[in-house]
Amino acid sequence: MEERAQRYTDEIRSVIGVVACALVSCEGIVMSKYFREDGVSSPLFAAMSATVLASAEGACNSLHVQSPSMVTITAPDTTILIMSAGEDALITVVIDKSADLPTVQERLREIAIRIGEEV
Repeated sequence: MEERAQRYTDEIRSVIGVVACALVSCEGIVMSKYFREDGVSSPLFAAMSATVLASAEGACNSLHVQSPSMVTITAPDTTILIMSAGEDALITVVIDKSADLPTVQERLREIAIRIGEEV
């Protein structure tokens, strides 16, 4: 499982515009990760990412709409994208502001579908 998770992380980080990423369980546990910067608390980042997606799901449920497959957080200097990857995993990425967001999202959707089929 670890080898497969690392293979997916390598594929995610190869998407143009992705500067950091993690493959995370729905419970917020890091399965594999890539961060260029030292000092990033990947366990905290993973837990918060899972919490953000779970909160979005709760908000959707309260409105009786389908659960989201993705949450996008935009900041002045970067974008954080959290995406479901099947029932048991999620992809979380930090995207450079200069990247073409729709293209990044589409590539990540393709990867997420494959992860969901395997994990």
